Amino acid sequence: MKTYLGTWQISPSDGFWTDQNIQTSEELLSNAFKLKIQGFDSAQSYGKGQAEQKLSKILKRQDLDTINVKIDTKIMPKGKSVESVFQSSLKTFSGVKIDCLYLHWPKSNFDNIDYLKQMQNLKDKNIINKIGICNAPLSLLKEIKSQGINLDRIQRPLSLLWNRDWEQEQEYCKENNIEIAVYSPSGMGLLSGKYKNQEDLNDSRKALFVFNSSCHTAYLDLLSTINTIANKNNVTNTQVCLSYVKSKNPDVLILGCRNTNQLLENLKQVTLSKADLEELEKASLNLNTLSQSICSNIFSYAW
Repeated sequence: MKTYLGTWQISPSDGFWTDQNIQTSEELLSNAFKLKIQGFDSAQSYGKGQAEQKLSKILKRQDLDTINVKIDTKIMPKGKSVESVFQSSLKTFSGVKIDCLYLHWPKSNFDNIDYLKQMQNLKDKNIINKIGICNAPLSLLKEIKSQGINLDRIQRPLSLLWNRDWEQEQEYCKENNIEIAVYSPSGMGLLSGKYKNQEDLNDSRKALFVFNSSCHTAYLDLLSTINTIANKNNVTNTQVCLSYVKSKNPDVLILGCRNTNQLLENLKQVTLSKADLEELEKASLNLNTLSQSICSNIFSYAW
């Protein structure tokens, strides 16, 4: 399993992370290189390009001849050619080859297949190494395969907050030689235990499904279970959550840290017992079952 640092949280994006400090973000990125993080995950939409720009700024301070780090990014489905949309990322990361380019948030009323074929063309031209898709239902993955497109990687959320369809997607990806990268292992920080109610938050996370009246009690029960297991093992709630996600064996784990202290916390190796993992799974299943009537994805995004 490879460990990457995500960059969604280092720039305000669509109401998320509105209080993030720019200097703190740059210090985090610099220290991530020092700590030998294996890759960085970004997207054109993160901070409307700011995340890519900050990452590129810190990347250019490194000795690129001596480090072996992967840079991934994503493009949204738009009515322009992939090559034209991708130009801004190519310009931002000038001199650095993008490892994996993802189609970000595919849409049901958009020709996702054509877009992916154009991305495949970039791979064939050796402009990128891999093509992927981020936040796609299993039904779309199967349609993509039926159209002769071989994805290299998918990206999806995975946490005690959201593990819906994990087993089915993991099995499908293994059968089709597709890597899985997972993000938000601590549920966008909600599972840290700091945020029990909507009023505890000052950004768009307050609109997430866990605060719906149908799910809130199960969410609080999950937090209680995590906290009990954390105290028993003398670790943090976040470390419990990461240990759970690691037990699922994704190919790439994307950490969502907002400062260096959080990164150091995330990198500490914690192994939970089988009994602890089973208890967490049970509490998570209850929340995920209740959420099924509310949303089809963690953000309640309409496909």
